[in-house]
Amino acid sequence: MTNVRGSKLRTQRKTVIGDEEFQQLLNRAEQIKDEFLRLRSLAALCVLRLSGKRRSEIAMLERESFKVEKHMLHITFTLLKKRKGTVLTKQSTKSIPLIDPLTHHIIDYLEHLDSLKAKYFLPRVTPVFGNNIIQTNAHISGRQVFNLVRDLTDDAWPHLFRESVAADVIKNDPTIIGAFKVQRRLDLEDYRTAFNYLRRFASDVIQREIEKLQQV
Repeated sequence: MTNVRGSKLRTQRKTVIGDEEFQQLLNRAEQIKDEFLRLRSLAALCVLRLSGKRRSEIAMLERESFKVEKHMLHITFTLLKKRKGTVLTKQSTKSIPLIDPLTHHIIDYLEHLDSLKAKYFLPRVTPVFGNNIIQTNAHISGRQVFNLVRDLTDDAWPHLFRESVAADVIKNDPTIIGAFKVQRRLDLEDYRTAFNYLRRFASDVIQREIEKLQQV
């Protein structure tokens, strides 16, 4: 259960995750003593930051969801949607150049997963008498993805990474086209959600430009 302080932070926080804050998260993950948990946290953070996908989609990732081809890391996400008593499956693939430094943490972790012959990207871990038992054929839940982030900081949560990716897009293109880029990048069904991001983050861009002009 989320604590009251965490709920207040999500309500009050107005900023997304910047480069410096994200590096601090990586630094904290690097301090985890258990090798598997350390590599898992680093990889999960990088997938969150690169993709902006929902925590449920990240929890369901399999090892086979990741492919390295032609200097690119391809990640295929699966989203389950309930429609009138049926469950629809939608897949989307995100491709990231291997020159992006965040892909290195993911690939290092994938190599470790291969040595474990794990089916899932984020296999469940059960502590037994002080040892961590990795359940290679079971994945963690969306709530556990949330907890993975919260174990590193009280100031961030998975959906904030989603907002951060949207902010990146809008900052590079604060136009109507930028809103549609957000819709495509985050696989949003409703374009109005993308325009909410445009309204929020484009206003930040405009305000910064106004402040620059005032300083001249």
